[in-house]
Amino acid sequence: MPDVPNKFTRMIQTAREHQAPTANEALEIEPQEQPTPKTRPLATLGTKGRGRPATGKRSDPDYESTTVFLRKDTKVAAVRLLVGEKHQDLSDVLEKLLSGWVRENS
Repeated sequence: MPDVPNKFTRMIQTAREHQAPTANEALEIEPQEQPTPKTRPLATLGTKGRGRPATGKRSDPDYESTTVFLRKDTKVAAVRLLVGEKHQDLSDVLEKLLSGWVRENS
């Protein structure tokens, strides 16, 4: 049977050829001049941060994200009723109902 390298042997040889030089080989390579990095001016202290401010339920430590199972038709009907509401969403309604239930049952 002829001594033909299989595909794994060829992959290992190719990987070894493309590996980074070892510590001894790295010392033998002449050091190249490193370009000086361009620095950006630091932001002044009075500027605003990037992005939206952290407001709302997602950034409030008193709230926790929770998954619940609702029937589709119940959720759709509730969302339709809340369309005109500016200061109330589905989580507010669920919070009100659940906190009332907790008060009644404790």
